[in-house]
Amino acid sequence: MKFRVERVRKHISGRSPAATETIPTRLTYWSLLAVILLLALLIRTIPLTYSHFWDETVYLQHAKVIVDGRTNYDEFDYRPPLLPFLYALGFAAWDHVYVANLVQGVVTTLAVLFIFLYVKPLFGPAPAMFAAFLLAFTPYFVRASHDLLTDMPAVMFILAAMWLFDKPGARFAFLSGVVSALAVQTRFTSLFVFVYFALDAALSLRKKFGSLVLLLAGAAVAIAPYLIWVRWNYGDFLHPFAIARRITDEWTAPVPPSFYYNGLLQIFPFSMLLLLGLGILFASARAARHRRTGDSGGLLAGWAEAGAPGKRQLVLLTWGLAFLAYMLSIPHKEVRYLLPLAIPVAVISAVSLAESVLWLSRRTIPVRVASLLLCLVLVTVDYLPPFQKLMKPWVDRSESETVRIARYLREVSALDDTVYAAHDFPVLAFYSERRTVSLLPIQANFDKAWRDLMTRPGFFVYFDPTGITETHSVTPSFKPDRPFLEASPNFRAVRVFSRGTVYRYEPAREQRR
Repeated sequence: MKFRVERVRKHISGRSPAATETIPTRLTYWSLLAVILLLALLIRTIPLTYSHFWDETVYLQHAKVIVDGRTNYDEFDYRPPLLPFLYALGFAAWDHVYVANLVQGVVTTLAVLFIFLYVKPLFGPAPAMFAAFLLAFTPYFVRASHDLLTDMPAVMFILAAMWLFDKPGARFAFLSGVVSALAVQTRFTSLFVFVYFALDAALSLRKKFGSLVLLLAGAAVAIAPYLIWVRWNYGDFLHPFAIARRITDEWTAPVPPSFYYNGLLQIFPFSMLLLLGLGILFASARAARHRRTGDSGGLLAGWAEAGAPGKRQLVLLTWGLAFLAYMLSIPHKEVRYLLPLAIPVAVISAVSLAESVLWLSRRTIPVRVASLLLCLVLVTVDYLPPFQKLMKPWVDRSESETVRIARYLREVSALDDTVYAAHDFPVLAFYSERRTVSLLPIQANFDKAWRDLMTRPGFFVYFDPTGITETHSVTPSFKPDRPFLEASPNFRAVRVFSRGTVYRYEPAREQRR
């Protein structure tokens, strides 16, 4: 069977000159993409993990609230609902904690597919394949995709919305708004995707104004049920957004902006940052050529006039810088919060890589061989580490100590007992299945407020501060501390673990009344 062979066109420059080299057939491209997707799914799913940490167990607990009707603990008042809903669908099919890894793997692998679909129409199949490779195998992206958190699923929905917005037709613009609303309901900071749509439409306002209106209509329709539910339960349509912002602004210790400088180096390997720099340089050079005609305007105007691909790179770069500036303004910082930057960085880097390959194809054989060897070294160093996990057990049945404490509490407690803790309380809630109360809200005035909050008998879990590596709390040490526990007759130690101690708690009689 003879396949039609296509030739490379310079989509990147916004022009369509004569072809310069052949590329694999469409069937080969889709076959290669299928291999990338399967490998991405594998390294995002394994190991199937039994023990999970703080934020992961919040979403697992919420999934159990949805599917089983648990009432012992939840954070729906400031956590987005969509990821737990997806886990709940998985639990409905297979009631095991491992199912969350499977769901997470599928959802985050879709991001690889959508970046390919997003890049291909405008920049061509080669940059699209490179973008899929970068998103699939960059080590930090893989780790973040395996964790049961909202960051990479939100990136998936953002990419899907961007792809749909580029497709012609009113229904796709409307669907783009729907998917954007799903991104927001996965992670609230995904609201920033609407800045991207505004920037994209601004460069072609007459062409895209109608699509932008339809997008906003779709987003409104898709998020309305959630906002109505919020209004019904908490009395204010914006309650989760406001509380989430207060937590990051007021209830957690501020982190200096320099933290994100190191964070960017953790997320993006050297080779990708190099490609990003080359991509900006290439695009700037093309823009400068467009300005040599003597027309008014600067370099940015040249980017905007360098055809649709040039406009898209300008939009992505501007959006990425604006998002970074916004994240720098938030006092509480975590490296994973920067993951939406994977979209502009991966796209521009992939386009840059495609241009570099075309440039090298015109060089002498020794130059091409040396470049190929250098690429193999960079790929081995920067993108193969995630595959090392394939050499280890694919199922991790180990239990963290907090999980062991939670399972102990489930064994020794009565159904009406309450578990109190100032640290890792979501983990205790999910694995113990007992009513759990966080003491974090009263840390500032614990001595006055603890009797009003701790009104029911049960257990208190004290964690040794020396074993707590990350708290994000304004208060550096948690209360009640060891001296308070030893002096209070309400607390009696019943089991000592290496990282903490379980106390039986009995409130005073006047507290029970």
